[in-house]
Amino acid sequence: MHPVRRRFLTLAYLLLIYATLGVVRPVAEQLRAAGMLRFTVLILFAAAIPAALIWRYNEAGRKGISIRVGLLFLLSAIALFLPGLPEERLHFLTYGLLGWMICWSLEPGQSRSWKFWLTTLVLVWMAGSVDELIQLWLPGRVFDLRDILFNGTAGMLGIALFATGGKKT
Repeated sequence: MHPVRRRFLTLAYLLLIYATLGVVRPVAEQLRAAGMLRFTVLILFAAAIPAALIWRYNEAGRKGISIRVGLLFLLSAIALFLPGLPEERLHFLTYGLLGWMICWSLEPGQSRSWKFWLTTLVLVWMAGSVDELIQLWLPGRVFDLRDILFNGTAGMLGIALFATGGKKT
């Protein structure tokens, strides 16, 4: 896929995250009232984990797949034992995917040097911070430093998962 399209899709995904900040809480409340919130979160994780395992499977090699399995186990364990509301676990999916997408969008244009990895880290932490800043002005939402930490950590896990995929562009 052309690098401009990759970047457009990544930006569109980020804007989708931001655009849905005002509706996520009411949707979560409806799912909770129907007794479906935990099940919905579980289904989303169940779909994301196999997708992460099979991405560039052949290029990853045995070591890359082993690291990927470990990262996915870590991601799942953190999300499983995260105290609080089930919807808080979704930070790990949304920002994990964003971290991966940022790498994917920059990959064709940059070598995987330290600048590439530093750029992806800065971008994912900035995106997670902006997410929380937007919530300062949304009714029913609050700014929370822990959420910035969740967003950034999840983004870093997505970046690490991307790193296990070999160097194919």
